[in-house]
Amino acid sequence: MSKVILDASALLALIKDEPGASTLEDMLGQIVMSTLSLSEAATTLLQSGMTLQEGEGCLLPLVSHLIPFDASHALLTADLTKQLKGKELPLEARTCLTLGIKMNLPIYTADQRWAELKITGTDIRLIR
Repeated sequence: MSKVILDASALLALIKDEPGASTLEDMLGQIVMSTLSLSEAATTLLQSGMTLQEGEGCLLPLVSHLIPFDASHALLTADLTKQLKGKELPLEARTCLTLGIKMNLPIYTADQRWAELKITGTDIRLIR
């Protein structure tokens, strides 16, 4: 199986066994994420009452490859933001899209707002 990118919503769906999680279970061992997406998922877990150590224990075993958010990602995300004017996507979503473009990998999300996105160079797959 090839590598796949997950956004924070998809990783949280996997952890919480929400609809679409079974699709992602087959991808364990191949999951790539931006460090920014990991931070967003961790923030959500910690806000729900988990400790940092519990969040780390839930998240890190599921992610095979973490990609640092660097200057090239920042600049491509800024350019993508210009293309997405009016779409109101959070920074985490835009950086996840950037990673998909840079790595030419499919991106899995539970965020239904992504269904309307038509971005050249992306393969967006909704899990719900």
